[in-house]
Amino acid sequence: MENVHGVRRQPVAVNFISQNNYSEEPFRQIEYEILVIEKGEGLFCIGNSVVEVAAGDYIFINPLEEHYFKRDYTSSLFRCHRILFDISALGAVEDPCRSFFEGIRLCRFLKMPVTLMQRLNNVALMNKNSDGMEVILRSILLDCIAYSIETRQYERFSELRGKEKRNISAIDNALHYIRENYSETVNLGDILKLTNYSKSHFIRLFKESTGMNVSEYINKYRIEKACLDLIYTNNNITEIATANGFNNIQYFSRKFKEYMNCTPKQYQKKRKKLTER
Repeated sequence: MENVHGVRRQPVAVNFISQNNYSEEPFRQIEYEILVIEKGEGLFCIGNSVVEVAAGDYIFINPLEEHYFKRDYTSSLFRCHRILFDISALGAVEDPCRSFFEGIRLCRFLKMPVTLMQRLNNVALMNKNSDGMEVILRSILLDCIAYSIETRQYERFSELRGKEKRNISAIDNALHYIRENYSETVNLGDILKLTNYSKSHFIRLFKESTGMNVSEYINKYRIEKACLDLIYTNNNITEIATANGFNNIQYFSRKFKEYMNCTPKQYQKKRKKLTER
């Protein structure tokens, strides 16, 4: 894939990890994650929420959400499956599947058919280089998302607080504009032209719908894209910052550390080692 600045990115495949532990220290990641508890129980912590979870629970985690897991060591053995994926796993920019997914928010805790756990257990026993592994993982991911949609375990971003058709159109248009133009200068005035709303009304509506103000959403989206460039390109930090809409390297570094708890260089060094294994 390639953005308007000519930065080439390696497509990000769906990844599957089966492990006997989970981070007990707060962390963020750039991928979406579906965390599946196979055995054991504990406390899942994300943002300001702390929820008890146990075997059979499916937890959906958005990119850059700070989270961690406090295992109950008095219970039985712990084991979990992790499905990690980038939005590119759902198709190219104009793909209807991807466009629909980008306009919704899956429920945090998902209910899945019992047969899915057996499929995950089977995959955990397979070699990661087995024939067709990527096809199998992509199939499981799409089944999870499709089942969530069929059973209405989601909300549209634009429907989270209001049901009026005009509100839906305004938020959808704003989000689409940001995703299409994040690498350039994005200002609130240009977004307002798409909505015909007053500044104060749109800011309130956007905050209610996404949980963030406009500048926070833009920065978060840009940081997500910069993380991919840090891993999958050989461009330097300044080039990556510029390609993703940050014209000030100091501001980029400050915002990056705010979201990822490390500098861009530290992140690049760590994640490149992981992808080269």
